[in-house]
Amino acid sequence: MAKKKTRTVMRKVREVLRLHFDSRLSNQQIADALRISKTSVFNILERFRKSEVSWPIPSDLSDADFEGYIYSEKPSNKKKNQLPDVKYIDEELTRPHMTLELLWNEYTRNNPEGLSRSSFYRHYRNYRKSLSISMKVIHKGGDKVFVDYSGEGLRYFNRDTGKWVKTEFFVSSWGASSYSYAECTESQNGQDWVGSHIRAVQYFGCVPNAFVPDNLKSGVTKANFYEPDINALYGKFAEHYDTVILPARVRKPKDKPVVESNVLHLQRFIFGRLRNHTFLCLADLNQAVGEALELYNDRPMQQYKKSRKERFELLDKPYAKPLPSEPFKFTRVKYDVRVAPNYHIEFDKHYYSVPHELARQCVDVYQINNILEIYHDGTHICRYKKEPPNYRYTTRDDHMPSNHQFVKGWSAPWFIDQAHKTGTAMAELVTRVMKNRKHPEQGFRTAMGLLNLSRKYPKERVEKAAQRAMFFGNLTCKAMKAILDQGLEEQRIPQKQNQNNKVVLHENIRGQHYYNH
Repeated sequence: MAKKKTRTVMRKVREVLRLHFDSRLSNQQIADALRISKTSVFNILERFRKSEVSWPIPSDLSDADFEGYIYSEKPSNKKKNQLPDVKYIDEELTRPHMTLELLWNEYTRNNPEGLSRSSFYRHYRNYRKSLSISMKVIHKGGDKVFVDYSGEGLRYFNRDTGKWVKTEFFVSSWGASSYSYAECTESQNGQDWVGSHIRAVQYFGCVPNAFVPDNLKSGVTKANFYEPDINALYGKFAEHYDTVILPARVRKPKDKPVVESNVLHLQRFIFGRLRNHTFLCLADLNQAVGEALELYNDRPMQQYKKSRKERFELLDKPYAKPLPSEPFKFTRVKYDVRVAPNYHIEFDKHYYSVPHELARQCVDVYQINNILEIYHDGTHICRYKKEPPNYRYTTRDDHMPSNHQFVKGWSAPWFIDQAHKTGTAMAELVTRVMKNRKHPEQGFRTAMGLLNLSRKYPKERVEKAAQRAMFFGNLTCKAMKAILDQGLEEQRIPQKQNQNNKVVLHENIRGQHYYNH
């Protein structure tokens, strides 16, 4: 039995449409950026054209409704047999900004019964193979910037720790002009990786149509030829600057020869000049790197008799995209955050409520400076000011179910009733947990943890541990587990002192009246 073909996820469908309508990329470029087949890109665009949805997509249209419009019917494919002029196609592709997609559109207008898109591409590829000529890749102006880390880095001396600190060396280079930007960072994590990109586009004063990174985890969370997963923060960076991420193939350095070459040249040019310098902080180190970088970009290239900067102004900058009015401000992105049964999500060790109908579903969380934006199914749900990581709850009243009655029978009385199966002390402990919360649902997670202890330990021990926890006011799962792990429930609980104890009289005790004289 043939395997059923899975549909493209709606997040990727939206990205295909954005790259087509806003970025105006060809189907081939979109397919390379998202690592899906060109046929899938074409089918998505065809289905969108036949749907009742217009671009831009309405902001209140959820992914589920959008999917109903897109996949309501299967687009048809007609067989066609007229052949294009491959020599004409080959000549036209040497012109700037010309793509096979544009040529295929012209071909279909003049030959409505001609080849399909895939057949058109295959026909031209067969012609190219027949030439048996190995051609050098020609990068078009303003098209791509290649980015990578050097295998080696510079270092600075930290006077506070008395140790040398190694840094990572980030390099980005334009494909056509080889104009470069370089800097040192503390690490290769996502924050440093995206931060280097932001400073790179600010240095260039424009944005390329695409960035070509290696498959490091900060850029690509899952390296896959057909459908790599782009790091969430890196993806939002690309969306903000209206550009595309085109990951290089794994272990294929020829996919990014420009940056591979410039990494070597910059290492020799900058590292050699700074080899005898001692830097005491990262800022001083990058200032020296920036000064050497200017010399590197201003130096004439032997092959072209022009500097990289001159070639950039001539070849890349006129065709690149302008910078947006504001730099990228997203600081963190988390996809598919699971909503707990008490309709709260955990983000950076704090709990935030969402509408209780979304319990056990997934949401996306975007942190913009000190603001959290929460989305579900492509629709904005709520906004919060980010709270400190204290494991406390922030709950909105409009997110709560009526009468604190939770889905699938969960409620404060239900948890208390379950606790009675262990003992009265346990029931009292769960009751106090609920009363100490602003909303009872905030205690559901703690109550569930307390009830689970009865599955791991004998009920008699849990009951004694609950008595001890209440005496000392430790109403948490962590405190209960510590008592059970250390066997403290067997220790005697100290008695409170009686305020009405009889006063002891003795000749050496002066009494309170002695000090009134």
